[in-house]
Amino acid sequence: MRIWSLPLVALLALLGLLALLALTGCEPRQQIVRGQVVVIADNLLHSEGKDLGDPVEVLEPTGPSADGRTWWQVRYRNGTYVLVDAYSGWARWPGPGFQPQVKAKSAHVATPTVAIVQEGSLVLQLTAPAELATDAAGTLEREASRLNALAATTGLHPLFSVRTDRQNRSSLMYGWQGDRGIAQDQAVVEWVKLHTTYADPVWVDLLTR
Repeated sequence: MRIWSLPLVALLALLGLLALLALTGCEPRQQIVRGQVVVIADNLLHSEGKDLGDPVEVLEPTGPSADGRTWWQVRYRNGTYVLVDAYSGWARWPGPGFQPQVKAKSAHVATPTVAIVQEGSLVLQLTAPAELATDAAGTLEREASRLNALAATTGLHPLFSVRTDRQNRSSLMYGWQGDRGIAQDQAVVEWVKLHTTYADPVWVDLLTR
């Protein structure tokens, strides 16, 4: 059946739908933001059992690479790089012949942090220690990732994690750095109270546990 044989009302509706689809298809894809990039890169490391701490440099894409994709570049202290696709969020290791992007001198200054993280023996405990089922533990891990993404975009070092004690009890904490904690800082407590639902965080001394 030819399109012109349709009733006028149906024809107008069809043309409107086609125009809407055309406009929707022309909308540019949205790039992911820096906080999401950090979390995605960390997840790739954790999936392979690697713990390299926080990245020391996260560079925005400068343009499409040879493969036509646009990549964020994440660098860690030991020289490890992770590339994250700016649109799909897919993370991968650099391939052979990889040439790291060099930070431009005119790059903007990073967002000021709420507090300078100083090494210490303390961690800020957000949830009470408890033995968790697998699904509950996964929920807590996802919450730590969400908070790290939020912290990275609101001026706090992304140091949220789930830690299990000697009694096999897990809790959501801030400040655990693999083999040490941080110094007590009230600014961290204020950030947690302002940006999360954890109203009663408690400082815990790792040396006494």
